[in-house]
Amino acid sequence: MASCDGNSGGYEYEFVNTPLDMFICKICQCPSKKPHLSACCGHTFCKSCLEAAKKATAISNACPMCRSEEFSTIPNKQADRLVRSLHVYCTNKEKGCKWRGEVNNITGHLGNSEGCQFREVCCSNGCGKSLQRQYLTIHVKTKCPRRKVKCRYCRDTGEYQFIEGQHKKMCLKFPLPCPNKCEANCIPREDIDEHRKKCPLEEVNCPNGCGTHLQRQYLNHHAENNCRCRIVQCQHCRISGQHQFIEGEHKDKCSKFPLPCPNRCEVGRVLREELQEHIQVCPLEIVSCDYHTVGCGTRMARKDRSKHNRKMMEQHLSFTLQQLMSTQQNLVATQVEGANMKQQLALAHQQIGVLSEKLEHFENKTGQALKTTKATMRKELKQNISVAEKNVVGTLRKELKQSIADTEKKVMQKLDTTQQELTTISETFKSAQLDKKVSAQHGTIVTVSAQHGAQETHDQYQYYDQYDYHHQYDDYDYYDY
Repeated sequence: MASCDGNSGGYEYEFVNTPLDMFICKICQCPSKKPHLSACCGHTFCKSCLEAAKKATAISNACPMCRSEEFSTIPNKQADRLVRSLHVYCTNKEKGCKWRGEVNNITGHLGNSEGCQFREVCCSNGCGKSLQRQYLTIHVKTKCPRRKVKCRYCRDTGEYQFIEGQHKKMCLKFPLPCPNKCEANCIPREDIDEHRKKCPLEEVNCPNGCGTHLQRQYLNHHAENNCRCRIVQCQHCRISGQHQFIEGEHKDKCSKFPLPCPNRCEVGRVLREELQEHIQVCPLEIVSCDYHTVGCGTRMARKDRSKHNRKMMEQHLSFTLQQLMSTQQNLVATQVEGANMKQQLALAHQQIGVLSEKLEHFENKTGQALKTTKATMRKELKQNISVAEKNVVGTLRKELKQSIADTEKKVMQKLDTTQQELTTISETFKSAQLDKKVSAQHGTIVTVSAQHGAQETHDQYQYYDQYDYHHQYDDYDYYDY
């Protein structure tokens, strides 16, 4: 028989001995669980089977076996005790469990952690793994991906899958090989940057700034022997500078640099600063004849000049005589030309005198015209200013009169309002003494108000008279030409 125990129906365990027919439920055909005995036909049924049959046949309440309409049951406690005392095999018998015992004890056997070791259970760490109980301890301690472990490098605690996964990629103490594959193979992650600063295989830039990228182990040799930007001294003049400058631009200008004589004389090499002096005395330098100024066009080595002079003495004298005669002719022509220039100079002086007189006469005429123009402009300016001021004064006079008239109206309106208020107050009081006091106050206020209005009018007229007086000008000399 099957070895699983459902939630409804009878016991479906594998029994050691076949149960009696009286214990068998007639509905599920299994040993009854919580058996009930029918009153009509005496058959045994499981309680859960009866409830399921009643739900399936809600209209009819007949006996499932004899179909009697007078169907009723009572719990059969004796049968229940007998069934639960029957011996059964463990449901994991096929997997190797040798246990057998009463039905009452199989639940404890399967549910107890020390019971059936062949039952499938889930990992207690929640990894989702399902395995037999006998392997659970080993799995939880050694194989479960969610078991608690410590990182063997930094000693942090966490789940195995985290420590071996994400944490392993971040652990500062985790040993890593050198990224340059040098001899160091177990460098903590936190020390990688420091190691790379010293690693002989790390690619670095030349400190001299030449742009070369090479391994650190070759850096010193490069900087001292091969770098074009290394500082060196010129072996001739002892000036310091970068190698590319000393061997390039400086070498072409160094005053102490030895150069071969361009004439390949016996001297060999000469310092650049002394080369021109050497050329002036070099015996192999090609030079002109001493008499080249008088017509000898022969060119020769400096060492052959004396020999040439002795050989060509008569010709040199002839060239000299011809040059002398030509010079005398040129001198005569120059004297004639000088006399002509003196005559032209005298004529130019005369023309300059005439032009000076004309210029002086023109300046006199221009000065008179300028004075006349200044006087005319001064008169026109005075007239324009006078007309403009008259227009302004007229406008101001009109505005001032209008302002005075408006002010008088306002003062009179205030006096009328004050008189009306005093009249109202005097009528309110009935006492003769109060009437006299009010009348006295009324006269005083009227007098003061009238004086105030008159004084304000007088001040405005006085301001106008002063403004009109100060704007009467006799002369408008605003500009001095």
